[in-house]
Amino acid sequence: MILHKRKTAILLLTALIISAQGGQVCAAAAHDWLRDGFGSVHVFSQLIREDEEVLLMDGMLLFAYPRSFRVQYYSQEGPVVITSHDGFLEVKAGSDVQYSYDRYWLFEDFINYIFALAEYTRLPLEFSGRDEVAGCRVQRYMSAEDPDLVLWFHEESGMPFLIRQGKKTLVSVGSFIRDLEQPERITSLELELYFAREPARLHLDLTELGWVPSRLTVQEALGEVHTDFTNWAFQDHLEDNPFEQLAAARELNDRFWERFEDEDLEGALQVAQDLLTAAPQFWQAYLYQAFIYERLGSYLGAVENYQQVLMRQPDNHLALNNLAYHYLLKEVNIARAVEMAERAVELERKAVYLDTLGYGYYLVGRLQEAKELLLEALETAPEDAVEEMTEHLDLVLEALGEEPDD
Repeated sequence: MILHKRKTAILLLTALIISAQGGQVCAAAAHDWLRDGFGSVHVFSQLIREDEEVLLMDGMLLFAYPRSFRVQYYSQEGPVVITSHDGFLEVKAGSDVQYSYDRYWLFEDFINYIFALAEYTRLPLEFSGRDEVAGCRVQRYMSAEDPDLVLWFHEESGMPFLIRQGKKTLVSVGSFIRDLEQPERITSLELELYFAREPARLHLDLTELGWVPSRLTVQEALGEVHTDFTNWAFQDHLEDNPFEQLAAARELNDRFWERFEDEDLEGALQVAQDLLTAAPQFWQAYLYQAFIYERLGSYLGAVENYQQVLMRQPDNHLALNNLAYHYLLKEVNIARAVEMAERAVELERKAVYLDTLGYGYYLVGRLQEAKELLLEALETAPEDAVEEMTEHLDLVLEALGEEPDD
């Protein structure tokens, strides 16, 4: 059976300056790169659990606030480059390239903790007084849009010391280091963060670039993830911007699925071809073209594009299964089709793959094996596949001289 699976092929905190504007203030970033430019930093991350330390990442991170990231590192298998734009992910590992709408933990941590903290400090605020926290003078503000959201900033540095939403504490200062010569001046602080799913601690240091994160510690179920940041750098432009091509691929990918689902097959085919032109490594576009040719009833078009997928992704179980089934329906290359169907089942034992292999075994006379596979397939078959699978099982039972079950 052919499976049409929609493969939707698919941080840093700046110093805060509190400036009065009439009766209202707003938190303004000291560096424009947070909004418009690019930042890069060396990342070293470990999972700490009991007495064990597991290396998660040792590489370079590039980002463009607020939706684009790229990390480069080396694994035991070779270099890895992971790029994300607006949730659309490209993973390059050696010669292998994968595209998907997916999440990557490092990017998610930047968004959920560092970017999120920066967003709180960018809200329009109203001044409500001065106070003292841990021996430091602070200024109190409330959100101009939500009076239950209260923010306290260290008066000298502008860094957040406390953020509350009603009775819930979202951010609090855990510790800080004073300048010995200027006691009101702090040069390092650690914030406790409670606004994301897992609590975290963010350590920030005052550098020549302003306040930048030096460590993020996230408390997860398996242990603590410690991520250290060093060698920060910022720039307004990149000569070779890796996010532009990915953004174009994301847009074309989405456009393809819109037209495909609207049954605009000719339009979808053109978009798939445009996708290959814009991103030649986007091998899923060959899958897309195969889907279209199947809808158009073009056996040769479908076969050629599944072959193109397998040239780039020899273990793509979807292409293995679908190409095998096309061969079996035409009763050509049957031995090769059975091999591909066996490999697809080995890679992922799902009902439609079991059906393809069972039908292949039927064609080569391995009837008892075919029966067992088809019975297993029917146990978890999607509703729209039951009729075709039952037809295949009836063929096998007839060949065995058995009566189909009603």
